[in-house]
Amino acid sequence: MTGAVLSGALMGWETVSASRSVLDPRDYARLRVGQDRSEVEQVLPDRQTMARPSATEPKGRDITCEYYAMTADRFDDRSGNAYRLCFRTDTLVSVDALTP
Repeated sequence: MTGAVLSGALMGWETVSASRSVLDPRDYARLRVGQDRSEVEQVLPDRQTMARPSATEPKGRDITCEYYAMTADRFDDRSGNAYRLCFRTDTLVSVDALTP
């Protein structure tokens, strides 16, 4: 009984946590290379996703990448997919939709 309750609580926490890293597809579609980070941050979720599909990140000085989930629904076909946004200093230099 305790195991089932704990398992249910963990699944609930995982779902809530994952939902805070979902970038709305409409917001993703509006992102453009060259935008300033302060403009991009207005549409980003509270946190990044822990799921990071394997893909080579852009190389270069001062480039950092952030990852946001496409969905928090583990039964959705897009589960595990992520949007990758890469910035050079404070300018958006690439946007990608990645699959595992």
